[in-house]
Amino acid sequence: MARGPLPDQLYGTVRVNDAVIEIIEVLEEQPWGARSCPPHTHAWFECNYIYEGSMKTGFGGPLMNVGPGEFFLVPAGAEHRHEYEPQSPHRGVCMRWTVAPADTSGGSEAGSVYAALEGLRQWQLGCYADRYGLGERILRLFEEAREADSLASVQLTFVQILLAIAAVRHPEGRITPAAVDQSDTAFLRKIEVYLNDERAEKMNVRRLADALHVSYNHLARKYKRLTGKTIVGRLTEIRLSRALDLLRRTDASIGAIAEVSGFGAAHYFSRVFKDAYGVSPKTYRQALPADAKAERGTGVASGSDHSAR
Repeated sequence: MARGPLPDQLYGTVRVNDAVIEIIEVLEEQPWGARSCPPHTHAWFECNYIYEGSMKTGFGGPLMNVGPGEFFLVPAGAEHRHEYEPQSPHRGVCMRWTVAPADTSGGSEAGSVYAALEGLRQWQLGCYADRYGLGERILRLFEEAREADSLASVQLTFVQILLAIAAVRHPEGRITPAAVDQSDTAFLRKIEVYLNDERAEKMNVRRLADALHVSYNHLARKYKRLTGKTIVGRLTEIRLSRALDLLRRTDASIGAIAEVSGFGAAHYFSRVFKDAYGVSPKTYRQALPADAKAERGTGVASGSDHSAR
């Protein structure tokens, strides 16, 4: 589907009625050797349309296969990840843009371009079969860019594509997430049991790999592929959850909570806690409602059925 690059002059700001659209990029995606793109967010909207081959994408859950004639939209700020299929490299188009209100007064919501495009923040995350003619519109954009005398008309075509997407209030043809193999489900369950059991001890991923009869590298790669997270990252989530419970329900010292939650040193626990929640454990506890403070137990064991080991 080679169409060639769009002219750089296309990119930039275009105003349509009450909206200012920044066209960041419209690029033809080609196989480039990467096997995955880890979970990430960005400040712009993005729409990916697949013409050939396939890829996988996910929004915090199982990955979905995306093939020819299918697309997905990523609202600004939505976390997502991708995996690419070496045996079926995809070719498609990726469009990126932002939208802001124009400096207008006395405007009406009726027919508002800004309201329509800003409404894409509420898009139902997922991958969809193209039942709306988006693929043909995108190809026409490339044709116009190659033949049109005025770049303004090409920019308008781009905006019309965005409005066509925004007009799809309730998208149909949602693609079902790729089924997780039962053996993978069992694999994840074993890891979850191990991590919950190990939270009060120093984590040793290699010992976990030995217990599952797999190599360390295989374990790390497979867990990341299935969940989008690292094993250490998941363990940290479990330990933080345990620590939050103890901070709320006991008057145990920060050092004692750090130890029983599996963090060890209090200063390390405080740093991880603040990175996750924006405040220190001490500040978090002080900000708890008075009734929660009154119901606290007197030690670590009283806040949970689990005691320190």
